[in-house]
Amino acid sequence: MQMTILAKRTFVAAAVCACVTLFPAFAQEEGEAKPAGEAEETAPAAEEGLPQAKKEKFFYPLLRCRLVDGCSVSVQKPRTTEWVKAEEGRYYPLGSSIRVEAGEAGACRAEFAFGEKAVLVATNTVEFATKEIAIGEASRNVLLGNGMIRLDLPRTLPDGMFSVSAPFFSCSNLAGESVFDYRPSGDGDEAVVRCVTGSMALDGHHYKVERMGAANQVRIRSTSDNLFTSLRGESGDCPVILDQGLIRQKNFETGEETDVPKTLAFSLSPQCAIKIFRAKSEIGGRMVVSMMTFNPAGEMLNRCVFAENRANVNSGELVVNTAVPDADKEKAKAASEESEDVENVDGGPENKADGAEAGKGEEKKKDEDSDI
Repeated sequence: MQMTILAKRTFVAAAVCACVTLFPAFAQEEGEAKPAGEAEETAPAAEEGLPQAKKEKFFYPLLRCRLVDGCSVSVQKPRTTEWVKAEEGRYYPLGSSIRVEAGEAGACRAEFAFGEKAVLVATNTVEFATKEIAIGEASRNVLLGNGMIRLDLPRTLPDGMFSVSAPFFSCSNLAGESVFDYRPSGDGDEAVVRCVTGSMALDGHHYKVERMGAANQVRIRSTSDNLFTSLRGESGDCPVILDQGLIRQKNFETGEETDVPKTLAFSLSPQCAIKIFRAKSEIGGRMVVSMMTFNPAGEMLNRCVFAENRANVNSGELVVNTAVPDADKEKAKAASEESEDVENVDGGPENKADGAEAGKGEEKKKDEDSDI
């Protein structure tokens, strides 16, 4: 009996000693796993196995109705004919058409989020649609039908990610804040495009603005058949590239002739204007274009007439600069003043009177001599 109790005591003591002996070893291993100052040294070796940083996602997969205040908002989902009332906080598929109707009180605001920092704001009656995209496509497009919208997009948004389109023009590479006011009518439409901050590109038929900067504003008018387009600068200077048809160039080394496009760079400053007239030719059916530019005073600066895709039908520059330089104006003015002074000295009224009296005296003297 005593031997049994002694054996049990010996076993318990041995177990306790083993635990006390092993515990420091485990504690040491735990301490060596994250020693101070060694984690940074081992980090580069572990970087190869770490996943790469995810690309920034600018947009949601769907369009979110974020706010409806003082107006009614209706949504028509793609491939449906029914308009349903939009609900705050709800997501709608891309390709949906949106209709915002302002209330009688006048205070209207509707917000639609394409992403966390990409918001479309409507403060009046507006009609627009979102373009339906393929799965995995990153870009977004708004089709503006009527009214004014304001877009607030990230300033770091890459080119080609967001665009706004209307029947006769489109704005791409949007970043920052911008405003679009589009008003269709029976005989055409009128649009005001304003870049508040950031930048954008404007593209239309026979013209292109590669970059609009902050505070640039352009007004665009078009007829319903797109046979006439007018662009007027209202704020800032916008460099516009105008199409002037094709011209034929000859390589003097090889003698080969090629047709190359010709363009005109024009600065659309405030009150400057560009007018584009189009017509279908009776022979051949090609589009004939007359392109004109005007300065703030309304004077024509450039004019060119051409047929699309025909190098042999191109008038080239038709405006002849008849403006007289300021230096020539000063010379002409000085010459005119000098001629006036000479006339006053040689043939002024006083001299003419004295000459007439002298002539009468000589005639009288001749008569007296003849009588004698």
